[in-house]
Amino acid sequence: MLWEKERSKMLKNSKFQTPNSKFQNSEHISFNHWNFICLLGSGRFSFGGYWRLFVVWCLVLGISILAGCGKKLKEKETGIPVEVSPAQEKQLQEILKFTGDIEGKDQVKVSPKVPGKLIEYKVQEGESIKKEDAIALIDRDVTGFKFEPAPVEAPISGIVAKTYLDRGDNVSPQIPIAVIANIDEVKVKIEVAEVDYPKVKLGQSAKVTVDAYPDKEFIGKISKLSTLIDPNTRTATAEIIIPNQEHLLVPGMFARIRIFVGERKTLTIPLDGLLRMPGTGSFYCFKVENGKAKKVFLKIGIIQDNLVEVKEGLNHGDLVIVSGQGILEEGTSVKPVSTPGVEIKR
Repeated sequence: MLWEKERSKMLKNSKFQTPNSKFQNSEHISFNHWNFICLLGSGRFSFGGYWRLFVVWCLVLGISILAGCGKKLKEKETGIPVEVSPAQEKQLQEILKFTGDIEGKDQVKVSPKVPGKLIEYKVQEGESIKKEDAIALIDRDVTGFKFEPAPVEAPISGIVAKTYLDRGDNVSPQIPIAVIANIDEVKVKIEVAEVDYPKVKLGQSAKVTVDAYPDKEFIGKISKLSTLIDPNTRTATAEIIIPNQEHLLVPGMFARIRIFVGERKTLTIPLDGLLRMPGTGSFYCFKVENGKAKKVFLKIGIIQDNLVEVKEGLNHGDLVIVSGQGILEEGTSVKPVSTPGVEIKR
């Protein structure tokens, strides 16, 4: 055929590359394209001259570029679907949180009045004892004399919370042998930070929980509040008294305390929208701005019921991305969709 002869002539021309060349195998020019271009360059068409081959090549390349741009434009118009929620003002409770150890309201260490050796304990740990009952017997150690065993009396009524010695151990007025605690009421001591000191008042209620009863909440009240702030720790000591008629709380338990100190209306975002910079204490979120993800650093306050107080960084109505942030970076095109129960105003 005519085009095959023309193609053979053109392949012999040094100005053309062979079918195995880079041009021949390019992404956009197939073997049939090569044949067609060769035919154009043969002069059988009215274009004439090798420059016409260049024109054809530019057309093919232009079509490919436009196709790619069209795809990118489509992606740009679509964006990555992300769930968003607007920053809103809501009423939040301000709750201070503390930890401490349960102690008996009245709790004393018991020591004998005379030196000697411990003969025996009359009651064991966990047992109740009344005031002035004997908690232990002591063999008084006086050379040349024989005495009746001396009782060690309980100074208060309560339970024996702890015993320290074994039978035959030496004792003295300086060495405690037991701890007695009245646990009809128990107490917890907490350290209140200087910044929170004005918020804590005598008589305020406190909610107390312990690991032994995770689903039970005990209610106490602040009974003491130091009027001095420790200059080393910048804290003041407060004491909470908790009724304990069932004796569920015992000395030594670890307690978590929550004290309600007020409420206020403040700007909030869902907790799912809050992110933290690795290795730092900085918090941030992504908000939608002009169809793109924008990273915003935040100053936060109260965290309560899956809501975060935002003190700085956002304005009311800003659309915060709450899902899909893991694949985002600054400037990523996004397509906001609302979270369930949240209406987006566009």
